[in-house]
Amino acid sequence: MKQSLRATLLELVVGVVLGGCMLLLGSWAGAKLGSGASNGWGDIIGALFGSVLAFPVGFVAGMWLMAWRLHFPHSLWRGIFGAALGLVLVLLLAEPLRLNRDSRVMGTLLYLVPSVAALFGFNQPQHESGSAGRR
Repeated sequence: MKQSLRATLLELVVGVVLGGCMLLLGSWAGAKLGSGASNGWGDIIGALFGSVLAFPVGFVAGMWLMAWRLHFPHSLWRGIFGAALGLVLVLLLAEPLRLNRDSRVMGTLLYLVPSVAALFGFNQPQHESGSAGRR
């Protein structure tokens, strides 16, 4: 149990650090891609869009890097699915739950929910397939 908690905390820290780096890169790339919009808001919208998409990618990559380096059990695809599902849930529930009324709440949830969902999915035990359970 102690090793599992330590591994999860290491994955979390490395995921946040790499996710933060990807957030900066995604913000910069989104601002550059959106700067050509004629209404003047393209760079801001592009930076926000880029950061919201890049942070979960960096977070999952950081968790995977730590788990791979230290040979901890993990499920990369479940981590990716958790991050995507968390992001989609926040975006879908923003209007019904009035999350978009306060930009601090919405911004926090756009980064927090996908990270928690990815961490949960990433650390789900993998089921081994084999003939041991068959008779």
